[in-house]
Amino acid sequence: MHAGNSSVLEGPTPRSDEAFQKLLLQFSAAAARGTSSDDLIQLFCRATCDFFQVDGTYFWQFASPDELVGTEAVGLMADRFRGSRMKISESAVAMESIRQRKTIYVNRIDPGKYPRAAVFRASSLMAAPLVVSNEVIGAAVFLHESDPVFFGEDLAAKATILAGQLGSLLEAGRLTQVSREEHRRAEILVEVAQALHGVPDASGVVEAVADRTRALLRAPLVCIVGLQGSSFSLQSVAAETPQLAAAVRARHDRRGLSLIADLATRVLAAGEPMSVAIDPASHALGDLISAGVLIVAPFRTSQTEGAVLVYPRQQGIFSADEKSLVAAIASFGAVAMANAELYAIARSQAHELHQLLEISADLGSIGRLDEFMQQFSVRAGDFLGFGRAFIGLL
Repeated sequence: MHAGNSSVLEGPTPRSDEAFQKLLLQFSAAAARGTSSDDLIQLFCRATCDFFQVDGTYFWQFASPDELVGTEAVGLMADRFRGSRMKISESAVAMESIRQRKTIYVNRIDPGKYPRAAVFRASSLMAAPLVVSNEVIGAAVFLHESDPVFFGEDLAAKATILAGQLGSLLEAGRLTQVSREEHRRAEILVEVAQALHGVPDASGVVEAVADRTRALLRAPLVCIVGLQGSSFSLQSVAAETPQLAAAVRARHDRRGLSLIADLATRVLAAGEPMSVAIDPASHALGDLISAGVLIVAPFRTSQTEGAVLVYPRQQGIFSADEKSLVAAIASFGAVAMANAELYAIARSQAHELHQLLEISADLGSIGRLDEFMQQFSVRAGDFLGFGRAFIGLL
């Protein structure tokens, strides 16, 4: 109940122990329903702002080891907070709580010592770090604009518990997501192995490898190049849209993708997958693909060698595990291509043997020499793939 409101509320009063327990149960129930991390943080900010009866609740999260980013906020100047950044070297209540790994409250804020708090017109502040597996992942900050002595030990104790619960729920959600992602990848790898095993021709294998690799890593583009003679040719393109695939093929036809050949040459020489940072200005797909880290993995058979190139995605850089997955799929593909090549050779040899048996049977039934010579030249030219043939006798 806000100050000045004299109406009687049924149930637990704000900030009571009963209301606090209900708040904890609310967070747990939301997590159990599979609420996303972003929605869970938003719920935390909204619910704790009401529970503590503060003017603003803010959530800082590490964007890098030396910088925090404001990811969510409710209340005073919330729009200004979202997306703001703070270096760990700054003087702020949130940074003090992170460094000391405990909840800290500061009443009668000194604007000179805490300039960021002054910007948000804070009279008193409280910050609680989120610690997961002995690692701080962020901090929750609670602000009161008008009361200079609003926070105390009771609120600090409750904030510590709430921040600890949020950290645990976020980590549990992360681990669940990781487990689901690993399960998804395992299913795709099994699918890749089964699908490639049943593809009878090498071109079909290449198409399947590109398509499955893109799906596995949720990449915008996967290209596969193969060495033909002394130069590389584009053998397959798997893209998130048909328009992107068509643009990539068109630019490759104009020989604008020299970066692909250079990367394929390097990875084949290294004999193992590698990660390469690319800049849009450095390759012909600059306006189609964002800057980031590209994965290149080699493959070899007795007849073919080339590389699988997985282009950067916007969802984040590829992990070491994902790099290994690309290598595994390239390896599956190489085995399937080798099998397809052997099948093609066996099929060709069987066809040639069948042709030879037919030729022998036909020629064996001819009794006249001139007719035999005529049929022999026709059948021999056809068998060898020539348009014309002749026989000269001395």
